[in-house]
Amino acid sequence: MRPLDPDKREKILKSVYTLTGRQGLASVNISGISKIAGIAVGTLYIYFKNKEEVVQLAYAAVEDKMTQVMYSNFDINKPIRQSFKQIYINMLNYRLQNYDETVFIDQYQQSGYIQINFSKQLAEYESQNKPLYDLIEKGQQEGIIKAVDAIMIISFFDGAVRSCSTGIIQKLFPLNQKLIDDCFDMVWRGMS
Repeated sequence: MRPLDPDKREKILKSVYTLTGRQGLASVNISGISKIAGIAVGTLYIYFKNKEEVVQLAYAAVEDKMTQVMYSNFDINKPIRQSFKQIYINMLNYRLQNYDETVFIDQYQQSGYIQINFSKQLAEYESQNKPLYDLIEKGQQEGIIKAVDAIMIISFFDGAVRSCSTGIIQKLFPLNQKLIDDCFDMVWRGMS
């Protein structure tokens, strides 16, 4: 048996993001995935057992990619506010440059899919985002960040980035440095 083609696998995963961006996660199905990927349905089943597996692995792949981008140029030794702003800008840029992926991840997190492997996914999330958890802990120890559960701060922070990116994409407000600074300042006031 010849090895599986990683490019085909990637095309399949990207097709899930594209379909979700166009029609929503609920409308994603095997025939649509194979059509967008440009491969036969039978070939798709060589790579994945079923739609649920494709969706789960698509989530894991985009989470990994987004997390890597999130911590680009991150340095926990910089001032707390500056470190949070770097993560904020990285997340915002990722969301603006990868619309279909972020629509997918947002809808996935609001769907029943998240419950399939929730404990495992939460453990992976906490491990991948250790720098953020460490930054929150450092900020709380220094009295800069509010003394609430880290997951509450992360949810608040993530929601603010999501709202800002959605507003920009929907052209509710223009993307410029003042907007980024103003949005981050509001988030910062909410956390500190």
